[in-house]
Amino acid sequence: MKFVALLSGGKDSIYSTLQSIRHHHQLICVAHLAPPPANGDDDERDESYMYQTAGSEALRRQVEECMGVPLYVGVISGTSRNTSLVYDADDDDEANDRDEVEDLYSLLRRVVARHPEIEAVSSGAILSTYQRTRIENVCSRLHLTCLAYMWRMAHQASVLDEILDAGIEAVLVRVACPPGLTTRHLGRSLRTLRDSGVLDSLHQKFGMHVAGEGGEYETLVLDCPLFQLGRLVLEETEVVGDDCGDGVGVLRIVKCRVEKKQNGTGGSDLQSEDENDLQNDITNRAQAIITTDENSSYHELTTASIPNTMLTYLQSLPNVRVMRGGLCHISAILSPTAAFARNNDDEAQLAVQEFLSILQTLRHILNQLSPSASSTPNRIKPQNDIFFVHLYLSQISHFAKINQHYQQFFGRHLPPSRSCVGVGPQVLPGGRRVMMDCVLQLGSGEYLRVDETS
Repeated sequence: MKFVALLSGGKDSIYSTLQSIRHHHQLICVAHLAPPPANGDDDERDESYMYQTAGSEALRRQVEECMGVPLYVGVISGTSRNTSLVYDADDDDEANDRDEVEDLYSLLRRVVARHPEIEAVSSGAILSTYQRTRIENVCSRLHLTCLAYMWRMAHQASVLDEILDAGIEAVLVRVACPPGLTTRHLGRSLRTLRDSGVLDSLHQKFGMHVAGEGGEYETLVLDCPLFQLGRLVLEETEVVGDDCGDGVGVLRIVKCRVEKKQNGTGGSDLQSEDENDLQNDITNRAQAIITTDENSSYHELTTASIPNTMLTYLQSLPNVRVMRGGLCHISAILSPTAAFARNNDDEAQLAVQEFLSILQTLRHILNQLSPSASSTPNRIKPQNDIFFVHLYLSQISHFAKINQHYQQFFGRHLPPSRSCVGVGPQVLPGGRRVMMDCVLQLGSGEYLRVDETS
């Protein structure tokens, strides 16, 4: 898919962009939300809940001169008005007009207007559900797919190691973890802090997130495989501490330049790199079907109480398991047969047909697991109990059309985490194009269920 990268200039958003390209998505441009200009000597602003602003001064050089792609910049004019886990704002919702999430919506809407071919947005969310659900809300309203390759991908130390091993060179531009990380660490290399054991020591002493996901630190990337034209060089910087004097502060970039690279080609042409590693990664994810511990207590959903009209569907379902406490695994949901072409349907349309069949099967199973849901179908959505989805596609490009139906089924209110993997043609059973697994906690989505008739 063609995508726009949300970049802060830090390691997470850069790495997510790199992974999106290595998974054969095409980078069209970059979008960045910058802080508003300083107001005279009064430079105090509420810290954004959503966006990294430290190092923003170097972003234009980083993108346009190092990466060689177009950059679209918006200004953060709103604040974190809606701080609940679920973000409810919609296109015509005036209650959150001044929320900073709407700044992202305005920026991406402008980008899509200039580049209507864009189908997806990459982001660097790792663990923040607050951030993920807001980005997905904006993507849903603009009919875009959210690419979040870093979302809960590994343990925090492993995440950081993968970022560094990918060739990303970064320095700290904001610290907020006294007494461990203080302003004396600003400008220090992230690799040096990792290799010297400083970050591990702070994790052991204070529980600091090694990858900085808890806001302990923020970074600015100076070089990486995306920077094919040049690398960023900081020539003059200024340490700015807060008024409390407790070591919290930022590294202000006063002057920087781009050191040109020889034979730089630009455009981030990385699709051909690491093909073997990429294929192995896809294979491992496709084989990671959820299993149940042998010692756990569970019962299998049988077909005894299922109407005959649905037995055909359930024959395509290898396993439905409800474990003690209401945790449920539904694995390898398939359409009864592979869809076949009618009226010149293309492969993406056939994939949509199979996905709709999967949703029909899933809906029936959920009603069996939650009998109260079937008695009031207009009021309760048992799919709100689902908190994680594995979606396997014969071609990842099919998701652009599937996503419209996915969003309609799961809604925009705290949608489940999703892993979407392109496994290649003729890999899924029976030549099918779509397979889905999901994990749910029965009754957990009750607080999201609303009376749709009111």
